[in-house]
Amino acid sequence: MFSELVVAYLFLGGAGAGACAVMAVAGLLVDGDQLRLCATSRFLDERARAYGHFFGTGLTASVAVLVLGMICLAADAGRPDRLVLLAVSEPTNYLVLGAWSLSACFGLGVLAVLAWRGILPATLAAFRVLGVLLAVVSFVTMAYTGLLLSSMASVPLWHSLWLPVMFVLSSLSCGIALVLASAILGRSACAFASVLRMLVRIDGLIIVVEALVLAAWLVAVCAAAGAGSADANATSTDAAALASVRLLLAGPDALAFWVGLVAVGLVVPLAIDAIASCALSSPRASLATLSGQTAFLASATGVLVGGACLRATIVSAALVPAAVSLL
Repeated sequence: MFSELVVAYLFLGGAGAGACAVMAVAGLLVDGDQLRLCATSRFLDERARAYGHFFGTGLTASVAVLVLGMICLAADAGRPDRLVLLAVSEPTNYLVLGAWSLSACFGLGVLAVLAWRGILPATLAAFRVLGVLLAVVSFVTMAYTGLLLSSMASVPLWHSLWLPVMFVLSSLSCGIALVLASAILGRSACAFASVLRMLVRIDGLIIVVEALVLAAWLVAVCAAAGAGSADANATSTDAAALASVRLLLAGPDALAFWVGLVAVGLVVPLAIDAIASCALSSPRASLATLSGQTAFLASATGVLVGGACLRATIVSAALVPAAVSLL
């Protein structure tokens, strides 16, 4: 039902869309007069080149990851024309809505790359409109996979409103991690150190909320299945839900869940961000030193590993018990 390619798409598509959303919002926050000067010079003067390099690199990485996810989805489908058919269909369900948003996110992302690199001439108004549209379709792309999974009543582990919330939070966190990594590796970190420090603080908050939502989701699944009760009316679906939770917490998926998601993906990045932000007093010093860059790269890597483990474990733990419940 869900192959490794689909799991890879869930991760790459979410991370790419999250990074597109982060870059779009960051672009909307650029001072209008400064952006107008950059656009007029086609990003050729020194300060304008810094903006062009930061946004161009970040958006290129975002779109590249998104494309990798689309390739995984097309490879799983076996026939890419099926995806094209979805993209031109009326948005009557989450699957078609997702195809629409994914196509729009890719197209707008490419336009944003060309505009910020000065290849495509654009006015201040064009940058603003492009940023708003990219932010909206990126959010839809982040949300639709969680909405699609949560609509599957036959898979009790997924059938929760907490799931799309968790997917959006994870995608945003992975998007911030991707932007941080592209800025550091692209050598834009020093010029935009204050922006990146702010992103780190926001990511710390997202990680805390994501952990709370993760716990609430598991509690809600167990409560809906009547965990701990001796109800004779318990159904096979209830049993499948509890079996899925056991697989996550103490079964074959427990290592990826506790180590990959909880420890590497949540606890370690939060600790690194908190320690690094408190220890380094100067906004520029936090990312100008090798130790500062290494710390934030380690944090970003942990977040991405956690995002991948989240999707892999949720899919793996849900499908076997769900299949048994249908027998």
